[in-house]
Amino acid sequence: MINKKTVNNRISQIGNNNKYNKVNKNAILEIKDLMVWYKTYRGSSKVLDGVNMHINVGEKVGLVGESGCGKTTTMKMVLQLLNPIQIQIPKGEIIFNKKDILKMNKIDLMDIRRKHVSMISQEPMVALNPVYSIGQQFQDIIKYSGQYPRASNEEINELSKKAIENVMIPDADRILKSYPYQLSGGMRQRVCIAMSLVTSRDLLIADEPGTALDVTIQDQIHRLLKNLVEKKAVSLIMITHSLGVARELVDRIYVMYAGNIVETSTTKNIFERPSHPYTKGLMRCVPKLSGGGIWEGIYGYVPDYNNPPQGCRFSPRCPDAKEVCSINKPPTYEIAEGHYVACFNFSNTVKRL
Repeated sequence: MINKKTVNNRISQIGNNNKYNKVNKNAILEIKDLMVWYKTYRGSSKVLDGVNMHINVGEKVGLVGESGCGKTTTMKMVLQLLNPIQIQIPKGEIIFNKKDILKMNKIDLMDIRRKHVSMISQEPMVALNPVYSIGQQFQDIIKYSGQYPRASNEEINELSKKAIENVMIPDADRILKSYPYQLSGGMRQRVCIAMSLVTSRDLLIADEPGTALDVTIQDQIHRLLKNLVEKKAVSLIMITHSLGVARELVDRIYVMYAGNIVETSTTKNIFERPSHPYTKGLMRCVPKLSGGGIWEGIYGYVPDYNNPPQGCRFSPRCPDAKEVCSINKPPTYEIAEGHYVACFNFSNTVKRL
């Protein structure tokens, strides 16, 4: 059972923390103090512990961190793809176009999914329905989006073919007649990208779309995705564990560790001035192809969410940890304009949020 006293204490701690989500008239999506706990046989798995982030209209944002840090959970909450029976949301808001998704009814939520936000899964074979042809799945997306209410089957077919051609797949007619198992992994991923952008969207969430692919195809898909979102002026959230991918694709980066945003700034600032010990550790993990030694890892593992550290969740692995780190959750400091770090090492910084 979930201990209500623990919930209230954690909410109180978060309430005085991580307030760098400033009011932004250009923000299409704002996530505020989001807590998500999974219900397990061992008790509550406290995965998200007060996540704050936003994305502006037309902006490309990266969400970076190790596997198991809560990146996919955060984004699935935007579309409410998690089973409500299996989770608890002690606190938080997800504001999309000035409306809180967590308070939406089923009709409004379905409208968000059909018309405004799409998500590319990291497993295209799971995302595509194996018993329907690619053409039928395109037809359903276009038909139920409500954007082409009077379109004939021929017009829908042409829209589908154009979307497939936009992702550089030849012989669109054959692809539309094919079933997912008849396509390669790279082609299935391209089809998923085409489906996500075949109708007009405000926000595209890409969940490590190149993870299961070989390096050359992965690079092609990332470049293709970048070109398409820029062409269509779509906001993009790229979930990735690769800083190299984020560097090439996004304008701004959120670094996540164990359900907390530990650092955020422009992509340029993150690479020129990584400040949180975890961000520095991720940088050291990148292979040094130009010499200067071999890559290094980060000591330890992502914490057990059923029994996470009381203070900073990175403190057991942090080389710079102080006594206070194991007791209190660090506040967020603005160390430079637009550069925020949640770490007690910056306690002397003037701007504390």
